[in-house]
Amino acid sequence: MLISLAAVFICWRHLIGPLLFIKLFVVLAVLGEVVAELTNSTPNLYLLHGYTILEFNVIALFYAYFFGQFYPRVLVPGLMVLFTILAIANSIWLQPLSGFNTNASGLAAVLIIGFAVLCFYKMLAELASKRLTQNPVFWINLGLLLYFAGSLFYMSLGNALSVQTNKKLTFMVFGLHSLLMVLMHILLSIGIWYSPRYRQIYTS
Repeated sequence: MLISLAAVFICWRHLIGPLLFIKLFVVLAVLGEVVAELTNSTPNLYLLHGYTILEFNVIALFYAYFFGQFYPRVLVPGLMVLFTILAIANSIWLQPLSGFNTNASGLAAVLIIGFAVLCFYKMLAELASKRLTQNPVFWINLGLLLYFAGSLFYMSLGNALSVQTNKKLTFMVFGLHSLLMVLMHILLSIGIWYSPRYRQIYTS
């Protein structure tokens, strides 16, 4: 996170268009970790319920901005409204604020995976960049796709732990989550580092 946060500050003025929301996502992620650490000594799972909604909507805004008119403009905003309603309903009636919100997190992961696939399709269809690996959106999208695809497996292991505690499995779950987090922020950092090319590719 510190690497991606440093990249955000270094490339701050180049983070334009949809990259503005990646800037916000990184700052939100860092603040989330800080708040989680500060409240670690008290029950704080209720924070996760609110964070999941914020995280999803910030990421969705990144995709909505990047998609533009390539897909129906109501697609992403409609899913944002629907997800927010379902996540709040889940916290009220199914998974209370005192527990994990795996239903909302799982739905967010599925939707973001869908956005990521649509993003790759748009990039390939338009071929706006001759060298795809120098396109900041490519790295950012790859990082989000790998993290949230892995999160579905991570959450399935978490559900198994809620039924039967296993120290080895617990270690595996937290290790997998940490690995996915590190991988995502490395890829985000690469994308942010290439952010000056966004202006050349999409605004020239």
